[in-house]
Amino acid sequence: MKKILLLVCLTALLDCASQPKKISKEKNKKNKNIMEYFNEDTYKDWEIDTDWTSSEDDKSIKKENERLRISFDNKNIQVEKTSIINPYKRISVYDKKTKLLRVFIMKFYQFSISILKNYDEMGSLIEETNYDKPYVFALHQLIEKIKKEEDVDLEDLTQKSIVDRHVDKELGKPIYEVYLRSKIYPDAEFDYFLIDGITGEVIFKTTCPVRDEEPTTPLFEYKKALRKKVTEDNSYYKSYKGKDYTKKEWEAFEEEWYRDFEEKKEGRNFFWDNIFKKLNE
Repeated sequence: MKKILLLVCLTALLDCASQPKKISKEKNKKNKNIMEYFNEDTYKDWEIDTDWTSSEDDKSIKKENERLRISFDNKNIQVEKTSIINPYKRISVYDKKTKLLRVFIMKFYQFSISILKNYDEMGSLIEETNYDKPYVFALHQLIEKIKKEEDVDLEDLTQKSIVDRHVDKELGKPIYEVYLRSKIYPDAEFDYFLIDGITGEVIFKTTCPVRDEEPTTPLFEYKKALRKKVTEDNSYYKSYKGKDYTKKEWEAFEEEWYRDFEEKKEGRNFFWDNIFKKLNE
């Protein structure tokens, strides 16, 4: 595997819009005595994982529920530590010559979480990127929400769920996408949840087939529906007394007309009602 360090950094940067943070000299001094080195002897009691093809430059080994992949290229050593029971992955990249840690990152399913750490050639921490920062509704809250409301543990791989997250430019917010095996048709359907990464609100829910030949996704269909609604809301809807209205304008007109009607019928003044309401809040 070539250019491991570059690939890890690029993958991480694509996961989130978080900005790297430079590390101060003072913090570096505190970390001088906790440098991490690669030592292959640590795994001498692990056995070859026969589920994968291994070679001198790309080894797959296992111990109980843990799985490890060690890959070598000309300059770096990459160690990917996973489990067969949970979806967490820890990736460490070491300098092949000095064996010092250069990059550390964690993943949940396939997206980056926690803090990406970059170290210089001397093993000093020089930069951190917090991939959790945009998500006010944190990952642990998402896990608890799904466990409580859907009785599914996202940390359990046997549940066969799928989770993704990213900052969506079109929606203008961070989002989580959660696919859970349908309780009615677990082998054929997913229950899909689109969740606001700030509030934790489920903003869209649908079902989709486990195996779908169509290239579209639930998120694509949701955005498509939003774009259609925006177009409809801002397109000509009807005319009334010589004035043209869009759908959005007509709905606002109807609401105002109804309020005026109720005010006249009941002999009330909603303007003053709203003023007194605000004063009493």
